[in-house]
Amino acid sequence: MQPITAIILAAGRSRRFGRDKRLEPVDGVPMLLRTALAYQGVLPDTTVILGREDHEHAAMLAAHGIASLLTEASEGGMGGTLSWAVRRHAQAQGWLITPADLPFIRPATIRKVLDAAADHPLAAPVHQGLRGHPVWFHHRYLPELSAIQGDQGAKSVLAAHRRDLCLIDVDDAGCVRDVDQASDLAMRPASP
Repeated sequence: MQPITAIILAAGRSRRFGRDKRLEPVDGVPMLLRTALAYQGVLPDTTVILGREDHEHAAMLAAHGIASLLTEASEGGMGGTLSWAVRRHAQAQGWLITPADLPFIRPATIRKVLDAAADHPLAAPVHQGLRGHPVWFHHRYLPELSAIQGDQGAKSVLAAHRRDLCLIDVDDAGCVRDVDQASDLAMRPASP
């Protein structure tokens, strides 16, 4: 079995944003890179999943020592991308999974979820009653994650195993504050 892997889903087309939001600067750093660096700082085995034509994004990540994979599965929605990604990392003990558009997540939150992985098959942070990311999935969920399709992500797996889910209270709006439009970048969560 290989170590736990962080999977950052970044193969979407940013349709609601109007342009490639992955390259939007957050504190002078492209959003995608900022998110990936936060995860890599906690979990060195971090992989960003990109669309099949995202060679420039892959090069940007590689320049910072961050692994990426290009996939055609993104045409099947977030679920298709997630399914493809866990199959590519099928030998991992499990996965911390997150979309790339949460650039304000605090590394301490990622660490708390990773720490919960030692005792729980599923774990996720909660901020003010909202479940956030990353979500931890133990390897035992590989068959279900591998079968996901469409845009619902892993919600069906979490719903089917809700009793196994460890929810971790965090004071981190960054785990729930995603960026869907330009104005979301201006609404940065407060620091502790």
